[in-house]
Amino acid sequence: EIGRLFSKLDYCGIALLIMGSFVPWLYYGFYCHYQPKVIYLSVVCVLGSLSIIVSLWDKFSEPGLRPLRAGVFMSFGLSGIIPAIHYSLMEGWFSKISQASLGWLILMGLLYILGAMLYALRVPERWFPGKFDIWFQSHQLFHILVIAAAFVHYHGISEMAMYRVTVGECTVPHEPITF
Repeated sequence: EIGRLFSKLDYCGIALLIMGSFVPWLYYGFYCHYQPKVIYLSVVCVLGSLSIIVSLWDKFSEPGLRPLRAGVFMSFGLSGIIPAIHYSLMEGWFSKISQASLGWLILMGLLYILGAMLYALRVPERWFPGKFDIWFQSHQLFHILVIAAAFVHYHGISEMAMYRVTVGECTVPHEPITF
């Protein structure tokens, strides 16, 4: 019972980490574009809340649903492609690379995806049964990659924040939200 509770908390933590990864990028990326920023932040909150609700479902923590768990979190993370494309179309590709730290965000995403795939496929313990029962099993590798991705994310967001500080205020006033 205690193990199940902590598994649920672990999954909720993953959803919160993904949500927290989106917020600063959307804030700085759409800094001068209020309406898309609010819309994307709202969508992230809804998707994150749905991921947390699914994570609290008892059946979700069953061993047979390991690929589903990885898929839910990978899908949530990959939903960031939509605002990234929108930003690229709005601001241009060069701006995406230099001002929005695209390279760092792609590296972060690759680390998250690699970790989720190792976790879902149970690599390396699947290939070497009994050799990775204590150290370097897929769940540990997943956490190591998530921590590495968090550092990469921090660096990329720091670059975006520094850019925003050096550029100053927006040249275009915030447009009102229209529906």
